[in-house]
Amino acid sequence: MPFIRELVVILSLFFVGSAKARSIQHPTRDGLYTNRPIIGILAHDIDDDIIKKYGKSFIPASYVKYLESAGARVVPIRDNLTSDELKSLFLKINGVLFPGGDSDLWKSGYARTGAAIFDLAMEANDNGDVFPLWGTCLGFQLLHVRAAKGKDVLTKCSGENVSLPLNFTDGYKDSRMFRNAHNDVTQDMAKLGVTLNMHVNCVTVETYEKESSLSSFFKKLSTNMDKDDKVKFVSTVEGLKYPFYGTQWHPEKNQFEWTYEENINHSSEAVKVAQYVANFFVDQARLSKHRFSSREEESAALIYNYQPIKCFPDVTHYEQCYFF
Repeated sequence: MPFIRELVVILSLFFVGSAKARSIQHPTRDGLYTNRPIIGILAHDIDDDIIKKYGKSFIPASYVKYLESAGARVVPIRDNLTSDELKSLFLKINGVLFPGGDSDLWKSGYARTGAAIFDLAMEANDNGDVFPLWGTCLGFQLLHVRAAKGKDVLTKCSGENVSLPLNFTDGYKDSRMFRNAHNDVTQDMAKLGVTLNMHVNCVTVETYEKESSLSSFFKKLSTNMDKDDKVKFVSTVEGLKYPFYGTQWHPEKNQFEWTYEENINHSSEAVKVAQYVANFFVDQARLSKHRFSSREEESAALIYNYQPIKCFPDVTHYEQCYFF
């Protein structure tokens, strides 16, 4: 009888341990490693004294909702993590989104942390460890600055508060980003003003022609002219070697930002385009093998531990924000 009781205890511990393992390693379809992707969003520094009372850094809630709409969960990446803290977190998440904003691309915590993530992602992918990055607006520019090894590759342009159709480059349909897109999605992107631009700096086509560090790193998928019809800038890219993606435009705003001061297209076509892009990036994150070691560790890191607050119009121009 004592032997039977011991056997029952051993078997129960085995099955409990197996259940915990299954809570982290979930079955997927061929080629994917997780159906529970967790994506980090890099926070921005706060310099404004009025906003500092809320926290040291923040993330607009629209980026969180955007990723959640495609089936991902979000972990905030504070911009003051130590190197060891960042490396540890990197090994547990399945991708990172660099959001738009107005942080300095060389001196800020956003820039320093983004550069470290960029290097970690390159090293991981070089070793066969798939880890995708996405850059939106300022994040798009950050990807380019890092690809150019810190060089300033930005040009002043008039690209603020205008929703534009994309001018696709030759061969864009062969890209990872668009090869599986339905024709109605890409046709809407090419014919309708469904991509909101909110930038005063651009990465120009001319810069791509001069800077081999960019043309050898990224494939241009679309371009646009600025509002003054003077500057031709690159608006959508993907890495040639790495699963790094970027849009100078803001897909998340079509669904989740509502200020009247911005010329955001909220049409069904615009929402469909934004959802396609979100779905694509989250699917890229499903290729990552990274995972938290336990449910408890995972739960403690998620954005659910923070509450967004109403920001517009008194705090920021975003509808809601998370502060850290």
